[in-house]
Amino acid sequence: MTGARTLLVRPRGGNDQLAEPLERADCRVTTAECATTAVAKLSTDERGFDCLVSEYDLPGDDGLSLYDAVRDVDPTVPFVLVTDRDEEITSEAFDVGVDRVLYKNGSNPEESLTAAVSELAASTDRLGPQQDITGHEPEPEEIVRAIEDAPIGISLSDPSLPDNPLVYVNRAWEELTGYEEETVLGRNPRLLQGPDTDDEAIEKLANGIRDGEPTTVEIRNYRRDGTPFWNELTIAPIGNEGDDATADDEYAHYVGFQNDVSDRKAAEELAEERSERLSAERAALSRILGRVNGLVNEITRILVEERDRTMIAQRLCDEITDERGYTAGWIGTVTRADTGNGSEPVHSLRLTARAGVPDEVPAEPTLAELPNAVRECVETNDVAGCAVEDCDATQLGPASFGARRMAVVPLVYGRQRYGLLGVYADGAEALDHRERSLFESIGQMIASRLNALERTRILTADRVIEVEVEVRDESFPLSRAAEALGSEIEYVGLTTGPEQRTCELFLTTDGGVDVEDLTALSLVEDTRTIAEGDDEHTFAITVSSSSPFADLAEYGVSVDGITATPGRAVLTLELPPDQEVRSVLEILDGLYDQTALQSRHEHDRQRETSLEFASEVDAKLTERQHAALEAAHMNGYFEWPRPTDGSEIADTMGITRQTFHQHLRAAERKLVDAYLEC
Repeated sequence: MTGARTLLVRPRGGNDQLAEPLERADCRVTTAECATTAVAKLSTDERGFDCLVSEYDLPGDDGLSLYDAVRDVDPTVPFVLVTDRDEEITSEAFDVGVDRVLYKNGSNPEESLTAAVSELAASTDRLGPQQDITGHEPEPEEIVRAIEDAPIGISLSDPSLPDNPLVYVNRAWEELTGYEEETVLGRNPRLLQGPDTDDEAIEKLANGIRDGEPTTVEIRNYRRDGTPFWNELTIAPIGNEGDDATADDEYAHYVGFQNDVSDRKAAEELAEERSERLSAERAALSRILGRVNGLVNEITRILVEERDRTMIAQRLCDEITDERGYTAGWIGTVTRADTGNGSEPVHSLRLTARAGVPDEVPAEPTLAELPNAVRECVETNDVAGCAVEDCDATQLGPASFGARRMAVVPLVYGRQRYGLLGVYADGAEALDHRERSLFESIGQMIASRLNALERTRILTADRVIEVEVEVRDESFPLSRAAEALGSEIEYVGLTTGPEQRTCELFLTTDGGVDVEDLTALSLVEDTRTIAEGDDEHTFAITVSSSSPFADLAEYGVSVDGITATPGRAVLTLELPPDQEVRSVLEILDGLYDQTALQSRHEHDRQRETSLEFASEVDAKLTERQHAALEAAHMNGYFEWPRPTDGSEIADTMGITRQTFHQHLRAAERKLVDAYLEC
C-alpha cells in the first residue's frame, strides 16, 4: 500500500483516528471536510485517488449521499464507509455498492482501516505486462529536454549558495509565474510570495528544507503582474554524489514542482461557501418554524372556531402578541375622507383590533404618520417591512413597541383586500424574507376565511342595495356587441371558463339579427345560437376576458341586469348593505372612461327562501359541478328538444363530454337531495 493516494472525508475538527494510521502506513492522504469539497477534489485531481475513505456523518450530508455523487465522477475508485455500528446503515451501504463498511467502535479499527485500504488500493493496480526496454533508455540530453518541455513548473535551487537561490527554471515555470529565466536566476523563490501568502505554508516549507524532507503545500503565490494564483508546490532535496560530499553540503539542489490549482481551489471554496450558506439557511428555517409553527396552528383554530369578523381580528392579534418573540400586532382597514376644500382626500388606517399597542396610539392615524412599510403594502398589496433604525414614523413604528423589526401583511383574497395585519418582533433577524413569506401565506389564509364569511353573509342578508350605473365607453363588451349587431342587447347571465381566462355571456336581442357578425370583434372567440324567434334571439358569445364581471364578483357584487346600446350600457348591480357604493364605482372607473351613478336604493331581498336554498345547494356543489349545472341551464340543455348537446357544452368548458356528464349528474343528485331535505 506504500504511496497509495487516499482521499479522507471527515468533518472539520474531527479526531485523527483515521488520518494517523493511514499516514503511518505511508499513504498520501488528502483530506476534505464535506461532501461537496470531496467531489470537487476528486473531479479536479488529475492524478486520481487509489481509495476514498469517508465518515458517515458529514456537514449537511452523509456518506451514502457522497457515495452517489462519487460514482457520477469516478465509477471505479474504491469507497470505504466509516460509521458507528448500525445494521440499517450497513445494509443500505452494501445495497448501493459501498466496498467496505468499518466500525469506529469495532475491534482494532485502525488495523481494519489500513488493511481495507491496502487491499482495495492494490485491486486498482492495472499495470499490465512489463516489456524489456534494454537499449531504449533515454540519453541525458533527452531527459533535459523532457524536463524543459514538461507541462508543470520545475525549478532547482542551490543550498550551497547564500539564501538558496534558483539556478534553473523550465519553460512551464516561466509561463506559470510570468517571470523570465534571466530575471529570477540567482534569486530566492520567495519572490513569488505576496500579502495573502499563508504563513503556515511558508513555515511548513522552511521546516521541510531544514529537515531535508519532501514537502507539499498549497500556497498562494503571485505572478510578475501581481495576479494571485494557487500553487501546489512540492519541494524535495537532491543528494550529493561522490566521495568528496561532506555533511555540510549533503544536498546538491532542491527541486521544486509547481502546479497551478487555482481552478480546483476556486471550486472547493465555492463548495464550502455553498455548504455554509445551506447550513445558515437550515438554521434560519429551523428558527422560524420553531417559533411560527405553533402560531399557525392557533390561527387555524381561531379561523375555524370564530364566525364573527371582529372577534377573529382581536383573537388573531392577541395570539400573535402572546407568541414568544412578537411584541405587538394590529389589524386595520384603509379609509378615505374628503377634505371638502378641493384638496386631495386624506387616507387613514382604522385599527379594528390591536394587542400590545399603547393606548395613546389613535384609533385612526393617517397614512402620512405611519411607517413607509404600511404605505408600500397599501400601494402594492405585497408584504412590506422595516427595521427600527430605518423608521422615523410618528405612529406605529417598531420603536413604539420595543421591537426591532415590523412587517405589514395584506389580507387579500382575489382582488378584495380585507385589511392589513401589522406584526412586530424583537429579534434582529426576525421577520426576514423567509418569515415574511410565511406571514404572506398566513395573510392569504385569513383573507380566505373572511371572504367565505362575507359571501355567507351576503347570501343570507335580509336587505340589499340596488344601484344602477351608466357606462359610456365604446370598449364595454356588450356595447361593442350592440354596435356590431346594430341592436339593443339584454344581459341574461354568464359562465366562466377554466381559471376564468374566458367568459361565455348569454344575451338576448331583437329577432332577425345575424350573431355571426360578432366574430369580427377581437374580443369574441365564438358565438352560439340558443333560441331564435321572430321577436327575440337568445344567443351566447365566448369572450376573451371575464372583465368586468369577475372584477365585481370578487367584491361581492352581483350583476342583476345590463341593457347595452352602442357606446352606452346601464348596469343593475346588487350589493350587500354595508358595501360602499363608492368602492364599486372605483372598480368601474378603473376600467372605463365615463361612469355615473344613476340610482341607489335599499330594499328587502326578494325570494329570501329561494336564496337560502341556493346558498345551501351552493355549499354542497364543487366548483366544477356548479359550472356544469349553470352551463347546462344557460344552453337550454334541460329543454326539449335540446338546442345543444353535451359535447358542445363540454367544449365551452374546456373539458371532455364524459367529464361534463359526470359533473352534471353529481350536481343534479345534490340538487334533488337538497330539495327533498328542505
